[in-house]
Amino acid sequence: MISWVLKEEPYIEEIMSFAHNLLNKSQKFYFGLMAMTQIISHFLLFGVVPMMYRFIDVFLKEHKDEAWENFKGTAILRGFGLSTLWVISIPSFIFAVEALEATLWKSMALGFAFAFAGTILSVIFSYFQEKKYGVDFTYVLKQEIDKAMKNSRNQGKWNKDVAEFVFLFISLFGTIFIVHEMTGLEFLLAIPLVILGWTMLYFLVKRKPSSFVVEARYYFTVGIAKQAQQFSILIAAGLLIYALNQSNAGDYVIDGMNYLTGIVPVLNVLFLVPFIIIFLGFIGLGPLPVIVLVTGVLEAIPFPYPPELVVLAVTSGSVISIILSPFVMPVIILSSVNGLSGIRNGLQFNLKFAVAFYIMVQLFIQTAIHL
Repeated sequence: MISWVLKEEPYIEEIMSFAHNLLNKSQKFYFGLMAMTQIISHFLLFGVVPMMYRFIDVFLKEHKDEAWENFKGTAILRGFGLSTLWVISIPSFIFAVEALEATLWKSMALGFAFAFAGTILSVIFSYFQEKKYGVDFTYVLKQEIDKAMKNSRNQGKWNKDVAEFVFLFISLFGTIFIVHEMTGLEFLLAIPLVILGWTMLYFLVKRKPSSFVVEARYYFTVGIAKQAQQFSILIAAGLLIYALNQSNAGDYVIDGMNYLTGIVPVLNVLFLVPFIIIFLGFIGLGPLPVIVLVTGVLEAIPFPYPPELVVLAVTSGSVISIILSPFVMPVIILSSVNGLSGIRNGLQFNLKFAVAFYIMVQLFIQTAIHL
């Protein structure tokens, strides 16, 4: 429903035009693209992948070689992956927080810190990748940004569309927090209810109720059928969790990890948890069913660690799974729009970054545990 709102006005195009001074170098542009992907993921979840790719592909329509596809694809995919560390509307994140009984603001703050650090790390990798390809991204980007500025419908210092987007962002997520605090509703219930009311109010204020009706009719006649695979996966994950709980298989997994940590003293459960997430990603389970499955097992285990660290360990595994596995939805969607294979978009383009990100997160977690 939020995508219906974003289609009504050229918000993303105007943001790019408005922020042109912050995007006039390749590393700045890369950082901005990752940041924008994380912001829009609040609204569109993994739907941000095709949306941002189509936008940037129109922006750079004459540049489609491997160097540019690496530049565009890694920024968008890593940006969405990092959003699962802290974005409140990402179901996998909020489910992990609630299932593990972590404090929301602490988990968000910790996740945001590592999303920011991961973005900086990704920018560093993109710098060396640009040197490897021998392409001057900055020169091309400056030319395309100049064209975008000429086509902007807000030529002055005040950009109405950017201001409206900021207001929409604050109003949506501010309302979610207010409803949660006032009613005590769980976030997984409060978020969809607020989005429903917020979307309807937007179209009423804009005086475009007919557009709302058109979008709703299309969704119920065509769009909802496209969600069948997701619903099926979630139902399967639910049944699998129930079966694991009934069979005590989760206890065997934990016992196995404890056995490994007993053999290798420097290891602990939080060191190994991300690998379970990554493994499940490589057999086709996306971030939400994986988090539901793993936290369904972990929530019954009395960890001696702060729950926020457990959430970080779990979601860091989700990040790596999203950017590496050619069998999860974000990589599949990216491959469908840029024409490259899932292995190329995932493993080949992101493996070194994934290793560095894992090491960075684990250094913090292990240091925090021992201190």
